[in-house]
Amino acid sequence: MKRTVPIMVIMLLLCSLPCRAQEELDNLFTLDFLSYTLTGLLHQGWGIGLNYEKKLFDFLSVKGTVGHMTFLTGIKDVYNTSVSLSAFFNYYPLSNGLDKLYVSAGGGTDFMNYFGKGELPPTEQDTLIHVTPRLGWKFRVKDFLMIDVAAGYKFIIFDTENYHGIKDYVSTGFRVGLSCVLLFNELKINKSKRENDNNQASAE
Repeated sequence: MKRTVPIMVIMLLLCSLPCRAQEELDNLFTLDFLSYTLTGLLHQGWGIGLNYEKKLFDFLSVKGTVGHMTFLTGIKDVYNTSVSLSAFFNYYPLSNGLDKLYVSAGGGTDFMNYFGKGELPPTEQDTLIHVTPRLGWKFRVKDFLMIDVAAGYKFIIFDTENYHGIKDYVSTGFRVGLSCVLLFNELKINKSKRENDNNQASAE
């Protein structure tokens, strides 16, 4: 397991893949394998997240995230399964689309449930509510590839704390993120252009 973690980290940096993206970047639907999956793998579990970002007005968008993790806690033979829900408003001062500099603010809730053969907490559930301001930059390195670099600070404003070590698994405090976004719609457009060019060359 320890040998596979560095390899998985490298793979996960390349695996935030939107299933659909409009040419003008009015919306992005992304499978987030980075934060949730990495946390799960590091604690003998797994995870996945779904992100959807929608342009509301010029320079402003809203982004929603649903995430799930199942992992081993610090208590012997006690596991946690969680569902996370969050929403953010992103302001893009330099772009009319979903790229370049953005300032983000939002928050969410993590619902935790403990199970297993070990000594469970007196109450087998926890709830955490958090807010997170962020600053980031999305830039294209290719027509079909976007890099998203962001930094923020995650504040826990409410925590039932039935298990005192749960904050170790929700990435509180200062956070830096890096993800690669593949724009599949652009790949499809480029492929069509190449096919048209080949057909025109053959006709000539």
